[in-house]
Amino acid sequence: MNPPGAEEAKEAVRGATDIVQLIGEKVRLRRVGTRWSGLCPFHNEKTPSFTVNPERQIWHCFGCNKGGDVFAFLMETDKVTFPEALAILAERAGIELPKGDRGPGAAVRDRLLQANALASDFYQASLRSEAGAPARAYLAGRGFKGSMLDVFHVGWAPDQWEGLATALGKLLPAKTLEEAGLTLRRGDGSHYDRFRNRIIFPVETAPGKTAGFGARAIAPEDQPKYLNSSESAVFRKGSLLFGLPQARSAIRERKEVLVAEGYLDVLRLHEAGFTNAVATCGTALTLEHARGLARFEAGVVLVYDGDAAGVRAADRGLDPLLGAGLAVRVLLLPAGEDPDSFLAKSAREAFATLLAEARDVPGFLAEATIGGGGPAGADPSLEARVRRFVGLLRRVEDPIRRRLLVRRGAEAFGLEEGVLLEAAAKGMSGAGLKSPRPARPAEGAPGGAAKPPDGVPNGAPEGGAAASERPAVTAEKLDPAERELAARALTEEGALRAILEAGGIACFVTPELREILAPWIEAGQPPLGGERDRLVDEHPLVRGILAVHPVEDAVPLDEQQRTARGLIERLEERRLRAAIQVLDRAIREAEQSRDASLGRLVAERRDLASKLHQRSQSPVS
Repeated sequence: MNPPGAEEAKEAVRGATDIVQLIGEKVRLRRVGTRWSGLCPFHNEKTPSFTVNPERQIWHCFGCNKGGDVFAFLMETDKVTFPEALAILAERAGIELPKGDRGPGAAVRDRLLQANALASDFYQASLRSEAGAPARAYLAGRGFKGSMLDVFHVGWAPDQWEGLATALGKLLPAKTLEEAGLTLRRGDGSHYDRFRNRIIFPVETAPGKTAGFGARAIAPEDQPKYLNSSESAVFRKGSLLFGLPQARSAIRERKEVLVAEGYLDVLRLHEAGFTNAVATCGTALTLEHARGLARFEAGVVLVYDGDAAGVRAADRGLDPLLGAGLAVRVLLLPAGEDPDSFLAKSAREAFATLLAEARDVPGFLAEATIGGGGPAGADPSLEARVRRFVGLLRRVEDPIRRRLLVRRGAEAFGLEEGVLLEAAAKGMSGAGLKSPRPARPAEGAPGGAAKPPDGVPNGAPEGGAAASERPAVTAEKLDPAERELAARALTEEGALRAILEAGGIACFVTPELREILAPWIEAGQPPLGGERDRLVDEHPLVRGILAVHPVEDAVPLDEQQRTARGLIERLEERRLRAAIQVLDRAIREAEQSRDASLGRLVAERRDLASKLHQRSQSPVS
């Protein structure tokens, strides 16, 4: 039987889903005549105002006025997109979705997800086997119970070179296992396991599909201690959060998510009752992470170590989180402690007390012990902290939240609110604080844009002519590297991933390119053939770009990413050199006029020169 068309499939899934059963799994319902009623899961209430109509297959809450069908309910409760909700309910109903409408690469993603699912089963079975005794002893020694290991599907990779390769090689092609990052290729063409003698933590997508794995060594001689799956069509560290499927319900109920840095931290937090905890997968928080969390309409608490590295990590996370419109607090644990170690020797109440006292953004910047290189870089002075805070204000779009932050900042730093408003307004496009700067990636991230010194432009003009008043930009006038990067963003999924990892739209400085590329960078996918054709028809600039850099077929994903990263590095080096030239002129003028800002300008130039040197010494991976 052939799969139905897209609209037919949607209706088939809707018809095959018992709305009362689906909602009843999350809401206690009771029959009232021909309908069902219960307490709304989306707002606090004591009298039921939430109703389900099985005849019309809809639900509605008269208290918060939310409502819809089975797809809308799943999207609202599980914070998934419509395609994800459709896929989840289709799988639940046993309905095959049409493959033609799922976009390019869907078949590849399906293969990799299947390989990861089988690998997860293999690792879990290995942990329960007789050979898994050392791994079970290690976990028991760390105080983790079997039930919590089952919740997170924790497994063990046997201490064998070809354990998984042999077991799964009977079910899947060797190429698929290699593409999924489960095996590596030897020089003679044979394959061996990527993970060996390690505790395995499956990293799942929001709907609960296994995208990849994190692995922790249990033998001191095995380095590195933590090892992740390689980047693939389904495993992207910059968009995945470990523990999100397990934490989703608690995040929705508590309206708050705890973000830690380690897999074991998440297990320990959940075991202690803080089931709204997730962790990044060995990478800094990204704008993609932040936007995913923003769908929960919950606040974020960064739970990091209290040492200098933890302070820097917390500081880097503020940019994407505030840029995504999230309310943020920071909990820095005592020096030398992480959530796992702290909760292993302290009562749950002790952590709860620290959590209640977590600092908001102004309080964190004003009070954290920075030392060498924290929120204010290498300068822990009050001025540097205030400048950092002002820079973050520019990322906050919501005027109410921004105004409240200004008020708290004035209290934390002992300044007048007008001073902070004036400082922030000077760095904004146009009047007031209406247009935040594009989010910039964490400093030190691959291809990340360097923060320019005050007054040094690093992108689209801060203010200046409106788009309609700017002279037309042609492909020939663009920086060749930026032009090629734009072409690849419009044609290559791998290039778009590299751009997202490096800060998204901040990789481009030409305003016209930003306007054209923003929707596709936001979506995380390049335009399809028909969409790209419309872009060519509507934008002469796109037509010119693709004429110089035509679409190339069959370019491997990793090669697309490497090429794009190289272009991003070239662009960033040019920006650094341009910023240094501007600083050189400013330094000469300050020397001649004996301006008091000379020391700051020299320090900023030294910082940029150091970053430029580091980039020139680091090969693009």
